[in-house]
Amino acid sequence: MIETQRLKLRRFTPADLDWLAAMNAEPKTRGFLWDGPTNREAATRDLERWLAEYERGLGHLAMIHKPDDTPIGHCGLTEDEDSGRILLSYALREDYWCMGLAPETCRAVLRYAFEELGLDEVWTATRAENRAWRGMMERLGMTLRETAGEEVRYAAPRERLKETS
Repeated sequence: MIETQRLKLRRFTPADLDWLAAMNAEPKTRGFLWDGPTNREAATRDLERWLAEYERGLGHLAMIHKPDDTPIGHCGLTEDEDSGRILLSYALREDYWCMGLAPETCRAVLRYAFEELGLDEVWTATRAENRAWRGMMERLGMTLRETAGEEVRYAAPRERLKETS
């Protein structure tokens, strides 16, 4: 478990499938994610993958908003199958946007990646037009490294997080 000022980040369990599937079906919540809104079967596949990745210290964590003990999203690390890079990503329910919760959780997961897992670098990717995600990644110390079509890819080495803490 990882805790921030306003969030608890904990491992998912099979009991989380209902709220995860409901959140992943919301068009605005999933709007900038590559696959857009997803169905229950896709949420089940995500959950199964994350549960399996926990053995390696990877996988997404459920974001629980401490003040109301409500699950509001997920954030975590996955390994890109093609490049082997460790990728940071998150999804947050629309009714919790613009509260600073996304950078709070991403910073905590980056800190975990560098300090607990000992990773040297973490990557992320998004659509080029996703200015909010790009700005947040830059504020967290990530820099633009690659552009491929509609996709931009950012990365942060371990020492960069220390500079921006």
